[in-house]
Amino acid sequence: MLNLQFLRYPFLFGVPVMKDLAGLRGLFTRPYQNWQPGTPVVGHMLSRDPIIFCCQPQPWPFGAADYFARRFADKPLVFLVPITMSLERRIFAMSLAVQHRRFEKRYPHARMIMLANTRDEERILRGLGVAAQFAPQNMFVNETMYHPLPGRERTFDAIYNAQLAPFKRHDLARLVPSCAYVTKMFSYWPAQLKRQQLDKFVRTMPLGHAILNDVVPDGIVLMSHVAVNEAMASAHVGLCLSKLEGAMYASIEYLLAGLPVVSTRSRGGRDTFFHPDTTLIVDDDPRAVRDGVAAMKSRNIPPDYVRATTMKLVAEERTRFNAFISGLRNGHGVDVETGWSFDYYHKLARSSVLSDFEAQLAAGA
Repeated sequence: MLNLQFLRYPFLFGVPVMKDLAGLRGLFTRPYQNWQPGTPVVGHMLSRDPIIFCCQPQPWPFGAADYFARRFADKPLVFLVPITMSLERRIFAMSLAVQHRRFEKRYPHARMIMLANTRDEERILRGLGVAAQFAPQNMFVNETMYHPLPGRERTFDAIYNAQLAPFKRHDLARLVPSCAYVTKMFSYWPAQLKRQQLDKFVRTMPLGHAILNDVVPDGIVLMSHVAVNEAMASAHVGLCLSKLEGAMYASIEYLLAGLPVVSTRSRGGRDTFFHPDTTLIVDDDPRAVRDGVAAMKSRNIPPDYVRATTMKLVAEERTRFNAFISGLRNGHGVDVETGWSFDYYHKLARSSVLSDFEAQLAAGA
């Protein structure tokens, strides 16, 4: 019997037909209007001349970009908006394209560029008339937060860092002899749905599998990045099991921590920094996942090699991103002699309040 709660989140629960048609809701979404000085905002100023602001899409579709474009309507602002959930789905991409056109019509002096996680995503959006740039978000993870911890005993065959939601397909790990889970649940889920999902997961968890988070009556306690890094040091292999999502930050966190990865085939961009030496792609089957974990574990790849191989790929992509930003600045008449290197911040997403970012934009303008 279909739980009616699932209809509210059809993609997360894989509801047939509805998981695709849900993208139509984006056509009717209107920009958030109740902005106050203390309203939480996630973003990052990349350049003051010209103003280039990375604006996280919370609330959807473009976060605070609509407010700032209206507030500084006569200024040539450039907004970069990451794509957090794959738009390699035609209906969802079309809905975003409609929203992008509405934004451009309302604010002719502002420019908005979507940061695509895959080349296909970039191609689809450009085909729909949306300004898009391939800039995989996993290159923005702060590599100092995740790193190998020498001398730690690896007591688990694998670890899976993922939201406790059906689209993450935890069931594919059920045959792995021992597996650790670092997890959380979407904050906007009703309390009853959270309890149902957690109870079901715990009740069906195989012997030798364990949740590393503290579990309390109200749900799951989030772990700090330090604790996550330590958790990864307790396992031999990192798992990536979803079929479609965004770039999946955990995928590169494993690699930076020195863990080789076993992944199913996927869309969304998590494979951008995969390398044949550090990653094994397997079928969507519990036996294939189990065998893949055993194979990668047996290779005994040095953690420092996994990290160094990944960082080389990241550095190459960051160099291309820097050139892209330098091009934007040159396009505004800025004489860029030595190129540009972004003022780094983890995930290009600093949490503050509206008034703080508004003051930064005013100073830059």
